[in-house]
Amino acid sequence: MAYAATVLDEFRLSYDKSNLDAYTHRMSSYGAYATYLKDTANLIPGAQELVAERRTAGRTVSIPILNRKTFTTNAVRACTAKTDQGTSAFVTPSWTTVESGFMMVPSEHKGNNISYQTAFNHLANGIERTFLTDADTDAVTDLIASLNAYIGAEDNPFTVTANYLQVPLAYHDDFFNQFGAILMADDLPSDNINIIGSPRIMAMVNYYKNQGVGNSANTTFQFGPYNFAYSNRVTISTAYLGTAYGMPVGSLAYLSWVDEDAKAGHKSGDGKEWYVQELPLLGHNVGVLYQSTCADKSSLFTGGQATLTESFSFSFDRAFVTAADAIATPNAGVIYGIEFIKT
Repeated sequence: MAYAATVLDEFRLSYDKSNLDAYTHRMSSYGAYATYLKDTANLIPGAQELVAERRTAGRTVSIPILNRKTFTTNAVRACTAKTDQGTSAFVTPSWTTVESGFMMVPSEHKGNNISYQTAFNHLANGIERTFLTDADTDAVTDLIASLNAYIGAEDNPFTVTANYLQVPLAYHDDFFNQFGAILMADDLPSDNINIIGSPRIMAMVNYYKNQGVGNSANTTFQFGPYNFAYSNRVTISTAYLGTAYGMPVGSLAYLSWVDEDAKAGHKSGDGKEWYVQELPLLGHNVGVLYQSTCADKSSLFTGGQATLTESFSFSFDRAFVTAADAIATPNAGVIYGIEFIKT
């Protein structure tokens, strides 16, 4: 035991030299939100102007639309003056505020294996993951609320239950061919289609995409018009292999708005600052309220009775918008629900 007093201290590897917790902080599949975000420029080309003109949270912004007008024809000419007129309306986005944040104590990281910047980056990543999950959940909710309740294809081979097309197993390999025809029968474009599916839809699509000319049945021909995205927020019941939502490109839009204090870069005399920060995974700017104060954090580390404490609050307003369509009935729309039955 002559050298017991000089035994090496406990060794700890630097945090950035391992990936042991990589999957602890893994992201999910946010295909519903991603599709809304990507499709915005198609549905509302003036989205940036609309958001900019909101100015304050209390100001209403709306989008004018022209209602569909159906005329009647006559078999004879007449001197009677025509009185039919067009009508218009407004679509007003419904905004929701989203906010979350975290605390940092700089002195807590002095002599700690986790640096201030590493801890900050980790928490900021968690904020983005939270916002993404929340946005994807609300995107799916908006899809469900906007489902087409009127499917006018008389030769539609699928039954409709609670506004969802029921696709039996025998039709799985030909469904996307059939779906284009359903859209056409409802007078909707079928040459560029978005599909948002539950994860198992990905496996089904990949399988049928690879049944080409060398196979007994070529099923690849039908996938040309489709853009596929997948979301873990698209739920399914035990009776189904998967659930999906289909719509023509140019049917969805996502709007985000940052508060005026953040855009103005305001500062107060008591340690508060507002600024705009891009969240790259979320795909847009958010407002940040930074606050600093002196607080007793001795429960976190020795000597922390009066130490600098920081608060970072991230927030923005958002709105989901779907294409206006009530041609056939008041419940008509352009979002189609699809359920793939196991049998």
